[in-house]
Amino acid sequence: MSGAADERDRIRAAMNRILAGRPERSNGALTIVALAIEADVARNALTRITALR
Repeated sequence: MSGAADERDRIRAAMNRILAGRPERSNGALTIVALAIEADVARNALTRITALR
């Protein structure tokens, strides 16, 4: 699995945990910062993945 695919998988999993109300790493807020923390990725990774779509 490539690095970008791994990041996307971690981001999707983090989104699912936050939306389900079961965050593991963040405070569970519906923010980019919380999502980045929850997915254990840099904030700019969220922008890169959006730009690649």
